[in-house]
Amino acid sequence: MSNVRSRLQALFSGSGPGIQTADGCSVELYRQLPYQGELDPVRESFQSGVKVLELGCGTGRLTRQMLEWGAAVTAVDNSADMLSAVPSEANKVLGNIESLELREQFSLVVLASSLINHPVPSVRHAFLRVARRHLSVGGQVLVERQDAEWLANVQVGKQGSVGNVSLFVEAAQRENEGVRIALRYELENQTWRQSFEAVLLREPEVEAMLAEAGFAGHTWLGSRRRWVQALAA
Repeated sequence: MSNVRSRLQALFSGSGPGIQTADGCSVELYRQLPYQGELDPVRESFQSGVKVLELGCGTGRLTRQMLEWGAAVTAVDNSADMLSAVPSEANKVLGNIESLELREQFSLVVLASSLINHPVPSVRHAFLRVARRHLSVGGQVLVERQDAEWLANVQVGKQGSVGNVSLFVEAAQRENEGVRIALRYELENQTWRQSFEAVLLREPEVEAMLAEAGFAGHTWLGSRRRWVQALAA
């Protein structure tokens, strides 16, 4: 348990076979994770030909689905190793989300993977400002947050599987609205670990951030209300 406790001291860390990114994500692990229907609640936004900016694409698990639906995707990540796994049909951009400045605008910006739950307030606000800056008026943003109930009540133990990868929570520490979690992923004889800190965000808090960033007309989507759609004002 001492190793778990030490890993929880950092905001983000990771270990296991292959390369780990600065935020503790294991590239080889993410290559193994299949699409699990994450975008299904917001499927109607991905009409054929829609011009999408995907912020934080990782290895392209969601990118592939958007491309399959006919979207024209610009995929952004700050890890060249992650981007190397993204389909060549996407326009790949290496860079940090919070400082992104492209010379084009999009009709749809996607901020998935619960990036909005970043523990640093200035960073999560910057994510939304970047989304707004790259949208034309009337364009829309899709933001996925962490399941608030799960984040508030997560317990140590097996959480289920993602494809053939088994997921375990090794530790969870709570302080006010922040949660530090240590995860373990297992696939055959391979084991990866990832620790991260997230802030629990309820609907009014997300809505207030969207309004501050220049969005209006929000709509919550999905049975767990993890996705929110808003329009660039």
